[in-house]
Amino acid sequence: MDRMDYIQAVTRTRVLETRLLSRARLERMVDAKDMEDLLKVLGETEYANVMGGLARVEEYERILSSELERVYKLMYEISKDRIVVDLLALKYDYHNLKVVIKEKILQKDLEEMYMSIGSMDFLKIKMDYLAGNLRDMDPNLREAIEEVERDFEINEDPQRIDIIIDKYYFSHLYQLAESTDIPLFIDYVKDLIDFTNIRTLIRVKKQNKDIKFLEEVVVPNGKIARDDIVLSINDSIEGIAAKFKSYDVGPDIRKGLEKYQESNRLSEFEKLMDDYLMDINKPSKYVNFGPEPIFSYILAKETEIKALRIIMVSKLNKLSPDDIRERLRDLYV
Repeated sequence: MDRMDYIQAVTRTRVLETRLLSRARLERMVDAKDMEDLLKVLGETEYANVMGGLARVEEYERILSSELERVYKLMYEISKDRIVVDLLALKYDYHNLKVVIKEKILQKDLEEMYMSIGSMDFLKIKMDYLAGNLRDMDPNLREAIEEVERDFEINEDPQRIDIIIDKYYFSHLYQLAESTDIPLFIDYVKDLIDFTNIRTLIRVKKQNKDIKFLEEVVVPNGKIARDDIVLSINDSIEGIAAKFKSYDVGPDIRKGLEKYQESNRLSEFEKLMDDYLMDINKPSKYVNFGPEPIFSYILAKETEIKALRIIMVSKLNKLSPDDIRERLRDLYV
């Protein structure tokens, strides 16, 4: 990957960064008296381009989805190497894979759950899968499908579909990151895996599942050894925080676990995870040659859209501004 190939893309991304929503703009939306006022504020931004034809405020998801599609399309156009964008688009491929497998196995219509974003031509993947033609499919997807179908024949447990697909997603994601040899991308994936595994550990403890189940759901390739997490199943929350304090994610894991102890909810832990992953991307603002600003801009846009979704859902449910602020993630700008 030649860093000099990204001079024009970085220049263009710098312009796009100036259009990201500021915290002040989000605060105006948080303080808006209702969704109509919120949408007026949003109409002053570049989201105005995708707000046409909005019939009801409840259709806000169409605005957010259209904007995310636009961003991914543009980033694929300006990035010299598709893999830079693929790293963040891959999760949508695996989400769609879950949907199509569940449609076939469970005989349900889940059409509304599909995402139109991804790193692959998912319509072709879907057609090939339903036709039983896995020969030309990405090997990671093919192996995931084959394992899911074998497992469902034995266990007939739909929940295991997500467990198996997630395992292949993180393995595939790690392969992509490693192949770039870009430290930010590798660190991002490893830290994401660490946070995900600790969150999984807490959920498994909360559900009183056994170590055999935990072994199935904890994924490798994080900075924290998989076995160290599995063997923590009987540790206290304080013990888990102390055991992993020396890792990069350690301080944020400790804070997240403290919040979890206070509320018995993982939402604060997930917020700290998102904020940490955003923080490690912020140095990309000072990279003038290389792919990092492309990756970080997409992540910033996804975080912005997540923030808008939180505000909009909260407004529709008549939550107070203070309650909304507690849920908001840190921004890139």
